[in-house]
Amino acid sequence: MAHRLACVGLALAGLLALSGPAVAQTLSPEQQELWSFEQKQWQMEQDKDSSWIETMVHPNLRYWGVGMQMPQDKASLARWNRYTNSGTTVLEHEIFPISATITGNIAVMQYHYQIARENYKKERETVTGHYTDVLLKENGTWRFIAWEGGDDPKK
Repeated sequence: MAHRLACVGLALAGLLALSGPAVAQTLSPEQQELWSFEQKQWQMEQDKDSSWIETMVHPNLRYWGVGMQMPQDKASLARWNRYTNSGTTVLEHEIFPISATITGNIAVMQYHYQIARENYKKERETVTGHYTDVLLKENGTWRFIAWEGGDDPKK
């Protein structure tokens, strides 16, 4: 009996271990397009290429980051992005898809991330977090119109 329970436990553990990569493998072509869009934005941010704000963000953007008192707009995003880029360097990042829901010209992307970053004092830290992004497709182009999320609380 104990042997059977151990085998069942190992089988379940194996299925759980494979469930993460299975999410990415089951994305439809349109969901893959969105995931590529997300990856491009994260890489541009790591490269300190702020042009993503003008090309990938809808003029009516509203976002609410962890620790912010209230939602902010596109002008605020550009302002704070300049400040963050001057004092922090992302050394490495990785994003992990959770879900991609598309209804007509609206999409909701949810994912976890991990970042290794360095501040102006050359102090390094690794953080994790999550986002829910809302995108709007106009004239064949996806753009961010809303998001919420940020770093997980420090333990």
